[in-house]
Amino acid sequence: MSIRVAICLLFVLGFSIYAWRNWFVSLCAAIVLMAFLQHRDMPRSILGIQGFNLWNVLLVNVVGGWLNQRRLENLHWDMPKAIKRAFFLYCAVLVWAFLRLLIDPTEFYSGTTTQIIVDYLVNPLKFLLPCFLLYDGCRTRERVTAGLAVIVVLYFLLALQIVRHMGLHVDLSSGDSLTNYAAKIINRSVGYHRVDMSMMLAGASWATLAFTVLVENKVIRRALWGVAGVITFAQALTGGRAGYVTWVLVGITLCVAKWRRWLFLIPVALIVVVLLMPGVATRMTMGFAKTSGSIVSQTDEDAITSGRTTVWPYVVEKIKAAPWIGYGRLATVRTGLGDWLGRIFNEPVDHPHNAYLELLIDTGIIGFCCVVPIFWIMLRRSMSLFLDRSDPIFEAAGGCASALILALLFAGFAAQTFFPREGEAGMWAAVGVALRVWVEREHQRLSLSSEAGLSHLGAEEEKPFPQLV
Repeated sequence: MSIRVAICLLFVLGFSIYAWRNWFVSLCAAIVLMAFLQHRDMPRSILGIQGFNLWNVLLVNVVGGWLNQRRLENLHWDMPKAIKRAFFLYCAVLVWAFLRLLIDPTEFYSGTTTQIIVDYLVNPLKFLLPCFLLYDGCRTRERVTAGLAVIVVLYFLLALQIVRHMGLHVDLSSGDSLTNYAAKIINRSVGYHRVDMSMMLAGASWATLAFTVLVENKVIRRALWGVAGVITFAQALTGGRAGYVTWVLVGITLCVAKWRRWLFLIPVALIVVVLLMPGVATRMTMGFAKTSGSIVSQTDEDAITSGRTTVWPYVVEKIKAAPWIGYGRLATVRTGLGDWLGRIFNEPVDHPHNAYLELLIDTGIIGFCCVVPIFWIMLRRSMSLFLDRSDPIFEAAGGCASALILALLFAGFAAQTFFPREGEAGMWAAVGVALRVWVEREHQRLSLSSEAGLSHLGAEEEKPFPQLV
C-alpha cells in the first residue's frame, strides 16, 4: 500500500466515522475527494468487489448520518412541487433508459449485467445525491458558504493536477502537440478525459468569480481571482476547443446579464493565453481558411468540428427510425451504429458527440421532453438568484450554479451527456445549494408579504434570509 493510498484510507475512515456526528462536514469532504476519484492511485474497488470503493464507503456513511440527524432534528422535505416533479421525470427517464439496456444489451455491448447496473443505474443516481444532500443541509449562511467553497476547491484541485502533470515543457506553440500530449497525460494522470475536463473547468473559473462576492477580505478575494486564473490556465492546457468556446459563451452570458464591468476579462484572458500558449490559437483556428502569399487554403469543416458533422447525419437518421421512445442507454453502440461508423471512418464511435442527439437517440422525443424541464428550472432559478442584488449570497449561489449549468448546456453541442456522471457532480452540488437558497428567498418574500398585508405601520424591514443566519 502506497503512502497516498494510506492517507486516502485514513481520510475516508476519519470522515466516515465523523459523518454520524456531523454529516454535512463529511459531505464537504466527499465532494473535495471527488477531485481524485478518477486518479490512477485511487483504488477502484476493495476486495475486488465492483462498486465497493473508498468514495462510496464515505458517501454511504454520509447518507446514514444525514438520515439519522434528520430524524433527530425533525426536518421536513420542503422542495417545491414543480422541482420535485421535474426531478421525478428526469429520474424516471434515467431508469427507463437503463432498463431497456439491461433487458436488451444486444451483441454489440460486451459488458456484464453487473457493469450495466453499476454504471448506468447506481452511479448516475449516486452522483445526484450531493444535490439533494446539500439542498437539505444548507439551511444556514455558513453552510451555504461552505458548500460553495468546497465546490470551488474541487475544481481548483482538478486544475492543479492538470498543471502539475502537464507542466510547461510541452510544446505550447503547436496545437497538435498540445492536444496529443493532453490526451495522453490528463487521462492517465488525472483520470478524466481532457474534453470532459475542458467542459468542467470552462464553467468553474466563472463559478469561482461568482463566489468572490461572499468574501470581504481583500487578500482572500485576490487569491480567489488567482484561483480562477489557474483554473482558466489549466483549461487551456486541455486543448479542448469545445471547452474554449464554452468558456467564452459562459462568460459573455454572465457578463451581459450582470457583470458588464467584467466584459474586458474575456479578451484580456484570451490575449494572455494566446501569448503564453500559441498552440491554443493554432488549435482554435484548425480547419479554417488561411492565406499564405498567393496560396489560399480552403475551410475544412471536418477539421473544425473534429469529424462531428460527418457523424451527426447518421445519428439523426437513426433517431428518425424510433423518434418517440428511442432505443435506451448506449443506443449508438447497441444499435450497431457505432460499429458501422467505426468501420467507415476507421475510428471507434460510441457516442454521437452531441449530448442533445444522445438524449434523443437514447430516450426519444418523449424522454427529451421529460429531461428538459429539470435543466430549464435549474437554470431559471439560478439566473434569478444571480440577478438579485438584495443579498450577495444570492449572486454567489446563483452565479456558481448558472456558470456550471451553462457550461454543460453549451458544451453539450459538441460532446458530454445529460445523464449524471462524475464529471457533472460538481454542477449538481452547486444546483443543490442554489435551489436551497432560492427556496429560502421565496420563504422570505412570502413572510414579508404576509406582514405587509397585516400591518402598514412600517415595521423595521427584516434582513433577507431570516432562516440563513
